[in-house]
Amino acid sequence: MTFVFVCSRLSGGGAERVAVNLANSLVDLGHTVIVFIRRESQDSYELDSRVFRYTSGLPGFVGQILSLRRLIDKVSADVVLAFTDVPNIVSYLAVKLSRVKPIFVPTVHTNLRARDQRLSNGVRFKIIHYLHKVACRYSDSVVSVSDGGRQALIDYYGVPEHQAVKIFNPVIDDYVKISEHKSVSDTLKVRLVAAGRLTEAKNYPLMFDAVKRLNEMHPGKYTLDIYGGGELEGALKEYARQLDVSNIVNFKGFVRDFESRLSSYDIFVFSSDWEGFGNVLVEALCSGIPVISTDCPSGPREILADGKFGRLVPVGDVRAFCEAVEQEVRQPLDVCHVTLSKHLDQFRNGVVTQKYIDLVDHVQKVKRES
Repeated sequence: MTFVFVCSRLSGGGAERVAVNLANSLVDLGHTVIVFIRRESQDSYELDSRVFRYTSGLPGFVGQILSLRRLIDKVSADVVLAFTDVPNIVSYLAVKLSRVKPIFVPTVHTNLRARDQRLSNGVRFKIIHYLHKVACRYSDSVVSVSDGGRQALIDYYGVPEHQAVKIFNPVIDDYVKISEHKSVSDTLKVRLVAAGRLTEAKNYPLMFDAVKRLNEMHPGKYTLDIYGGGELEGALKEYARQLDVSNIVNFKGFVRDFESRLSSYDIFVFSSDWEGFGNVLVEALCSGIPVISTDCPSGPREILADGKFGRLVPVGDVRAFCEAVEQEVRQPLDVCHVTLSKHLDQFRNGVVTQKYIDLVDHVQKVKRES
């Protein structure tokens, strides 16, 4: 089959990483994949050399639609798979205008209801919200990456239940072995680590407040390293300075080898107010280090199996976050390696890629029978 993937860019976001992992896995299975990128950017993830890359040759929103429509018809695409709101909208309109009428599957990588409750209700928001709702409702199938995200599509967007499908993100290469779960090695010097785009959803200020409080109780004991970049980097550095934690909170930027660095830390911390999934939680579990996460909508509870493989704390609760960190240091969570390994298999590239293929096969069958 010929797949056209539609992304805004390939520069560090979780959805973009999913697109790259899926594209690379599909070409391994003999499929043709073209990644359509709405605008040029410095790539953070590496596409397989067999994956074709196509950048919109026309400027503006309408230009992107026409450019994508032309590509779809040129390659006689079987499937158009889009990633996040605006690419979903662009893809929907391009498919509607195309001659070949491929299967259209938008993917949603956040809990839309939880996210939109925090966004301003301006004109641009209303337009994108309406068009995205239409794109999801009138797709052949729409993929959410968590149960909570899928339910939001049904309840908030009005997507028919049979049309909304949950498929977890592909995070783990098939050959990767899961490390044994470990406890904090030095309880006098505890290295915390976090990762993800520096955006409002991640609520990094909660981490800064927690680290400050922890070090007020235990001076010099805790440090926090943060990997990732984003639009709030300047504001977060200023907040750290105002809070007087710049000496213990270190901004490491985006790195390609984050997974290999994880094992050198003691605890992975995750403070999001809302999510779609949480790729980095899976990476942390693979590395064997303990995990503490807010129980936000949606993703962490599923990844951590209701707290079996990591500690869950209420969203926005600094005190509970601190208590969870200290409890992990004093009395590490008991995690069965065999059970964890089996649980993490559902996030492997091969398993997830097959679910997408099965979804396409199902849609094709339904179309033939209708």
